[in-house]
Amino acid sequence: MRDPGSFRDPSGFVFFEKNKVFRSINISYKNHFKFLMSSGLYDELIKNKMLVQHSLIKKNLEKEVFSILEVEKIFPIIYPYEWSFSQLQDAAILTLEIQKIAVNYRMTLKDASPYNVQFKDNKPVFIDTLSFEMIKDEDYAWTPYKQFCEMFLSPLCLMSYLDPNLNKLLINYIDGIPLGLTNKLMPFKNKLNPSVFLNLVLPNLLKSNTSVNVAEKKINKKQHLNIIDQLLNFIKSLSILKEESEWGEYNIETISEKKEYVKDKEETVSKFLSEKTYSICWDIGANDGYYSRKVQQLTKSHVISLDIDWQCVEKNYIINKKKSQSMITPVLFDLSNPSPGIGWMNNERTDIFYRIGPPNLICMFAVIHHVINRNIPIEMLIDFISKTSTDALIEYIPFSDPKCKIIFKSRPKDFYYPSENDFENKIKVKFEIIKRNKLAETNRVLYLLRKKK
Repeated sequence: MRDPGSFRDPSGFVFFEKNKVFRSINISYKNHFKFLMSSGLYDELIKNKMLVQHSLIKKNLEKEVFSILEVEKIFPIIYPYEWSFSQLQDAAILTLEIQKIAVNYRMTLKDASPYNVQFKDNKPVFIDTLSFEMIKDEDYAWTPYKQFCEMFLSPLCLMSYLDPNLNKLLINYIDGIPLGLTNKLMPFKNKLNPSVFLNLVLPNLLKSNTSVNVAEKKINKKQHLNIIDQLLNFIKSLSILKEESEWGEYNIETISEKKEYVKDKEETVSKFLSEKTYSICWDIGANDGYYSRKVQQLTKSHVISLDIDWQCVEKNYIINKKKSQSMITPVLFDLSNPSPGIGWMNNERTDIFYRIGPPNLICMFAVIHHVINRNIPIEMLIDFISKTSTDALIEYIPFSDPKCKIIFKSRPKDFYYPSENDFENKIKVKFEIIKRNKLAETNRVLYLLRKKK
């Protein structure tokens, strides 16, 4: 099956067979590919764990195809509008560092898209082997400079200076946030930053004059590296906003406020999942990944750690990176409005469920009251939970819970919230209740559910 998003590059395309990933290389890219492999660039990028590995399985094929590669599979595939600030920042840094290395081998990246980067072991890795081409006529002008600014620099600056959620604009702007829009949104004081002015403001002012486009002016190697170094240093200097998000401190606050509840919850999770193994787990509402890490340790599964809050995803990514945690992937995710399919025919970038599932275990700790608050009926939430192929670990929050009192204080009297008995009766339609435990200090109940066949 051909990757629905792999059609723009005339050099080749990605396809899948028997759960393996392959890349077809067209004759038009033959000389670039041979130079990539013979120059030593591929070997250095592999040694530095900057590029996915491949093996040549077929070559010198007929017609337009030069060869077929089997490519290292990366799981899961997540897109830049699902990343935290630091994930996007690390992906930008990787792209620029690869460009610096490539230039020393007389090659250059012909595109600079965040879709060419994924995360392996919570570290960015470049996945597009066909992005490299030979430098001709000593011209080091970087063709994808504008693309880099619109797809990396614009969202990073908007996230850093204005709102950490603004990478979501990339859902509407699949080819990058236009410089005109970036300049309309950017606070004036930040436009005065020399790097912002040079790379985002000035090109927008001069966009009608193509003769001044950096990518079209012939420059030498030293000038090129100066531009790349300037971008690198600036991007490394950017930081996330200091303001707190709604749920960024939730786990810390809960641990300090309800120590017995947290202790009982952790022990119950351990008992429920003892000696169980799963392949893929979705942890919905994972916050900073506190329970994602516990579930991963217990079940040896790959945990997709999903949360709606930018600060939670940011913390989760940084913690996992420091711990060298390879089996947890933090993702920015809104259960009531998940990432859709976008681009050509809505298939170029597929929806998030297509890319991360299906799971063997779904975990939802202290989440159902937030979902119900979005006016999503409990029956529809149960339909979602039934996406698991096997088990679910669900924490029921009663309406009497202090958090519910805060969340639902403005609701009318006829607002329906399921009682514990209602919840059990409705969940039994699709699940068996394997275990349940009422948690200390609260009336919350943790359920281990098994999907009915």
